[in-house]
Amino acid sequence: MRYTAIFILAVFVLSGCVAPELSSEGVEPSEEVPQRISFESITHQGDEGGSEVLDLRQVTNGEDALILWIGATCRGCHDWTDMIYSGVENGSIEESRVVSIHRYAAFEDGDEILSTYVGEGAEHPSSWPVMLPSEDVEVIDLDSGTASAQNIYEAFDQPSTPTLQIYRNDGTIESVQHSYWADWDELVEIVKILDDI
Repeated sequence: MRYTAIFILAVFVLSGCVAPELSSEGVEPSEEVPQRISFESITHQGDEGGSEVLDLRQVTNGEDALILWIGATCRGCHDWTDMIYSGVENGSIEESRVVSIHRYAAFEDGDEILSTYVGEGAEHPSSWPVMLPSEDVEVIDLDSGTASAQNIYEAFDQPSTPTLQIYRNDGTIESVQHSYWADWDELVEIVKILDDI
């Protein structure tokens, strides 16, 4: 009983800040790792609150974009969202060049993400698109035009939360170094990388 209580407490304390692995039982990984990828998922349009199914390339409008992988209870995600929101507000980063992607579809409800990040009443509002892919969303290999054998987490290099990446307009992913807690100087450097400065 005591170990069960400790386990349950650990799950609640660590949720949103750990990266659970998706079971790939019965799936043969492809020999070639796709270099250019995309996927479709329900996408909420920031503070507008509307949603539709969109491809990541549509969400980014064919531009290079900053991806922020988020979890509902991830305090580092809240911190980065708030800082990016400030950057959008002061003109340091264009709203159209930011996308948040929900990381923990296996155990976080979409409504938790919406109440945290989407709409007027959100705790940590984002004015940019927030994508909520399912754990088994089909990842498209843009070179072959076919579905990849990799799951979304493998295709995006096993992001934890928060993870910031740059999604280039050709569908490639570029990892960027950053701390768990938001840092203005780091965001400025990431925007320079985004802008290829």
